[in-house]
Amino acid sequence: MKQQYVITFAGADRTGLVETLADMVAVHGGDWQQSELTRLGGAFAGAILINVSETGFKDLSRAIEANDTDDLVVSLTAVDALPRHEPNLYLTLTGPNRAGIVYEVTHELSDSDINILQLSSRVENAAWSGGDLFIAELATRAPESLDIGELRERLDQLENKMTLEIDIEAGAH
Repeated sequence: MKQQYVITFAGADRTGLVETLADMVAVHGGDWQQSELTRLGGAFAGAILINVSETGFKDLSRAIEANDTDDLVVSLTAVDALPRHEPNLYLTLTGPNRAGIVYEVTHELSDSDINILQLSSRVENAAWSGGDLFIAELATRAPESLDIGELRERLDQLENKMTLEIDIEAGAH
């Protein structure tokens, strides 16, 4: 019987890195299901959801442990096959880059029992101001009982504190 696992990795960006990971999965009978891979600075990092048998998992785990490249860190984590939750609340953040933005926003979301399903962020040059502009997009799962008005009030306070613009869109995207 196959089980789901997540491979997480980070390494120096180089040609063939994804092929190396794909080969490790395929050689051990794994089925590559879903992935999020990206270049971050000079590194390449990501997460890969795979299905693999118990034997394949043991062999793959040994192959990961035997990985002798100094420029690639790989780990394997078993995941529970919980029912998939679809996002029902989307946020877009835009504002001058500063330390603490991600913490402040995720803290407010956590306090409201909102689960982050996907977060993508970047810093761009804000030509009009000469500074750096922080942009983030979040897909989340909010409880049905969430009072959007109350959340909006809390995020309005955060917008003022952090000089951010936070757009909220409820529903399917």
